[in-house]
Amino acid sequence: MVVKYCVRTLMVALLVCGGTACGSDGGTSTQKSSTCARFFTFEGRQYRDVGDFPVEAGRRVGTAVQPACDLHGADGEKRGPGQAAYEVEGVSADVAIAVGDDPGDVEIFVSYDGTELPPEVRRLEDAAR
Repeated sequence: MVVKYCVRTLMVALLVCGGTACGSDGGTSTQKSSTCARFFTFEGRQYRDVGDFPVEAGRRVGTAVQPACDLHGADGEKRGPGQAAYEVEGVSADVAIAVGDDPGDVEIFVSYDGTELPPEVRRLEDAAR
């Protein structure tokens, strides 16, 4: 009787934990990454991911750093190695940078408050369509 009760309890526990992602990390890594926006810091400014549209990278202007997300308990620390930051052709580096391993493979990141893209970035996005 005791063995039957223990086996049933163990099965229920496995089903409950398997269905609700029990674990010490508070959820899956996918959940964390989706709530933690992609952004870089460069020369004291934060640059946000604005989507994927092609831009032409100019000269390298330095290294952009991706800070750790505060959901990971390491607010302000680096999330990974720095990446090359390039000028975006036709846009000041104060407004936007291209980030990537080389100038031919970059993504655009924009320094703005998240409500309305700067006009020079909107022109680039419209031209890419």
